[in-house]
Amino acid sequence: MAPQRSRAPARSGVGRTGSQGGRTLPKPAGPTTVSAPALLLALLLAAVPPPAPAGVSAVSLLNGVPGMSEPHTGSLLVQYYEAFLSDQDIDRFRDQVSTRYTEATLCRLLEMGHTQDRRAAVLALGISGSFRSNAAVARGLRDRDPTVRLMTGDALRAIWYRADTPENNTMLENASRLFRRGDLEESVALATRLIARAPRFAEAYNIRATAHFYMRHYVESIADCRVVLALNPYHIGALAGMAMCQLELGLKRDALRTLRRAMKLEPYSEPLRQRVTALEAEGD
Repeated sequence: MAPQRSRAPARSGVGRTGSQGGRTLPKPAGPTTVSAPALLLALLLAAVPPPAPAGVSAVSLLNGVPGMSEPHTGSLLVQYYEAFLSDQDIDRFRDQVSTRYTEATLCRLLEMGHTQDRRAAVLALGISGSFRSNAAVARGLRDRDPTVRLMTGDALRAIWYRADTPENNTMLENASRLFRRGDLEESVALATRLIARAPRFAEAYNIRATAHFYMRHYVESIADCRVVLALNPYHIGALAGMAMCQLELGLKRDALRTLRRAMKLEPYSEPLRQRVTALEAEGD
């Protein structure tokens, strides 16, 4: 029996839907666009090379060059960013950033810079940031600027989707494709093989957790979500997915704790706040 869309776990990349064999499924992979700033990031991400290994950039764009590892101010980054907004020259923006800014510096600007600095930094980190930037980028979900928050979601999905080898990236993409087609058992099987090859690749567990959910294997899905969160404690989608499984199993208190944990990561999320409020109102 096809699952109801309203009960679907909101994991990384989930949002848009497709259908196969009468089954409606979310697309679990790839950037999601929700606004003009987020669309800008998604378009930019679509034009960069294939995803890089977790913890390793696809190309050394943010490592800087000898003698130029630290910028004098954040204003130069803003100039690059605003020029890109005008001309949308992706290659130029990447080249300019790579020659002046390290990944660590971009992370600092994302956390301490002015608004335009933070927007530019999250854009650059979304293009080619490694998993080392995950924590700093994830804190953008709590940024006071809504544009930074929106861009952060796409940047995180791009970072999370980078495996340790191109071959493993391909396996993840194929597992996601099988999921979208409704071939859930095949998706689980391929994700399981990927996990054997790359046991620390959180997104491999995430796609398997999503497929398990739609197969109504809620205990198995929760187990995979826990591994995702052990590897990536900022994975807001895995928290949402785990909460949905807990609700399906009648574990309301557990689901409420999980959603409260998600709210600490994403306090501005109104749908999340509404769900927490509703569960609190239900009580025991």
